[in-house]
Amino acid sequence: MSSRIENQMNRIIANMKKKVDEVAEAELPKAMLDIIHIGLDEMAGFENVTGNTRNSLAVALFHDGNFKGFYSSYDALNHEPTRVTLKKGEAYDLPYYWDGTPVDSLGSPYVGQTGERNYWAQDEAQDFMEDKIPTRKGWCYVIVAAVDYAKYLEARDGVNVLTRMHDEFEAKGADVTDLMNG
Repeated sequence: MSSRIENQMNRIIANMKKKVDEVAEAELPKAMLDIIHIGLDEMAGFENVTGNTRNSLAVALFHDGNFKGFYSSYDALNHEPTRVTLKKGEAYDLPYYWDGTPVDSLGSPYVGQTGERNYWAQDEAQDFMEDKIPTRKGWCYVIVAAVDYAKYLEARDGVNVLTRMHDEFEAKGADVTDLMNG
């Protein structure tokens, strides 16, 4: 191929990539809210104590490792947790659970089953996104359920926190990484 034709092809490819990136930058952020709603819908039926599990979902959009946007389940729910997460052995100490159920109507308060520290899940989600900047080229979403007991809830109670979404995206051909803790 002549040098002139090769240069023309390289310019055409560069222009096409620029156009694709412009369209992606306009459209991909819109899907973040949908991703959050998918995660929240898949938690249907889960009885939340503090509200941290539901408020732990977040998605960030990156392009070539550069942050392009962030959306959390708090943005969708507009309903903060009632308190920080419970540690193992710690009893819930407020009169109402996150969903408004009076604690005394269920007998004794819920006691934390796992965990070694207290935290706000939405803060953990934001910290995770700041620490886990992807190194891959191109566009990608990073999705997190930022409670350290998510796997515990899935194993013990059959609650879907993030695994089903991960598996569904993978089944549809998305390039997903393995689920990880921390």
